Amino acid sequence: MTEQERISEPAAAVEAQVAKLTAQHARLAGSLTAIQAAIEARLRDDGLNYHLVKGRVKTAESVRGKLSKTGTDGTPKYPNGLDDLDDILGVRVITYIEPDVANVVTALAGQFRVLETTDKKAQQVNKGVLGYAAHHLILEVGPDNTPGGCAGCIGQRFEVQVKTVLQHAWAEFEHDIRYKAVGAIPPAIDRAFTLASGLIELADNEFVKIHEAVAREEANLPADAQGRAEPITSDALSEVLLAELPDHPRSKKEQYDWLVNLLNAMGITTVEKAVGLIGSADWNHVRERMAYKFPAGHVRIVDDLLLKEFGDQYIKETKSLGDDRARESKLRFRLKKLESS
Repeated sequence: MTEQERISEPAAAVEAQVAKLTAQHARLAGSLTAIQAAIEARLRDDGLNYHLVKGRVKTAESVRGKLSKTGTDGTPKYPNGLDDLDDILGVRVITYIEPDVANVVTALAGQFRVLETTDKKAQQVNKGVLGYAAHHLILEVGPDNTPGGCAGCIGQRFEVQVKTVLQHAWAEFEHDIRYKAVGAIPPAIDRAFTLASGLIELADNEFVKIHEAVAREEANLPADAQGRAEPITSDALSEVLLAELPDHPRSKKEQYDWLVNLLNAMGITTVEKAVGLIGSADWNHVRERMAYKFPAGHVRIVDDLLLKEFGDQYIKETKSLGDDRARESKLRFRLKKLESS
């Protein structure tokens, strides 16, 4: 074999894998759509607050670059081609504050098979350095308890990166600079990125303190709330829940609008009636029966409360509210938990 043939053989193998990726692109794109929808549905079901869920199929150019990498001995780093890549499908979940990162990780671990989990921030802390901070998961659509809409992509692996908006901004900017750099990055720029990483960590911590301070400020229900007969609104409902459930995180803003519709469906149409229900609820019963893995968001725990109070009637009246086609089956499963002894 000539030297030219020896060099071109791995390149040809890489191109064959790239062609295979191209041929599978439509199927992969369909799987990504289903997986992303399942992730959003799970976060919505748990009442979690998040900024963005965004997915992508790895490009042919990116796959070509990754498969072309070799080890120190010159052998391919990914000898099995596409089968060695866990991030052909990738999803980013961007949260507002740091504690929600852990909640999202826990939620997704209950939805998909976890093949690998890496807390990049914890790694940085253990090394005593600053830098990229996010939580990476390698997940797989399992054959058991398969999320709705994902029956056609059982066995599909994918990567999820969970980070705050500030961590995301730092990572995107840092990657853009390094990707476009010609040659080595000057030490001064490396140092600037390290300093920026430290400032972002401080800012993330301050955001958590602000969030907690605002919750404490709003934790006192206005004295006239008990007698307010005006129609319940999402803002008023949020106010009531912050006062009644300060240890449970806020849900996404638009979810409170949906919760208003759920309440209205059961005849709870005023602030006064909402306060009466929420203020007299046996929240410990709901928490114990549902066995949440983390404090449920406001909307999720009230959804469960309404299910506990109204049972089958609640399912009948609200199964079609919202865009979750599997809502009825989910409610029936949760009702069994609520009714268990």
